[in-house]
Amino acid sequence: MKNNHMKIFAIALCGLFLTACANRGSMYQWGGYDAMLYQSYKSPEKSVEFRQSLELHIAKMEQSKQKIAPGLYAELGTLYLQAGDSSKAVAMYTKERDAWPESRGLMDALINNVAKRTGAKAEVKS
Repeated sequence: MKNNHMKIFAIALCGLFLTACANRGSMYQWGGYDAMLYQSYKSPEKSVEFRQSLELHIAKMEQSKQKIAPGLYAELGTLYLQAGDSSKAVAMYTKERDAWPESRGLMDALINNVAKRTGAKAEVKS
């Protein structure tokens, strides 16, 4: 009888370990971000495609009222900045800061740097 209890206990313990190791999936929808990022680094001419895919993914997530994965707004902001669109970059950095308070320091620094850069360009033109 004691042997049967030990077998049942061992089976239950194994079952517990197996369910604890089960893949629960990601907490956020990344929309193929990692593969797109790799491709854009590997082939810089694909950065426009990367930006468009990221825009589409974020728009879908916002439309369905799902939380945007950490860093995606900031990544899109950086892509806008690289393309020369400072105002869209600041808008994305602001969204990242508001969505993820722990990024406030970095996002504020980026926003301030963009503002300084934009101000310096305006001074050179005048």
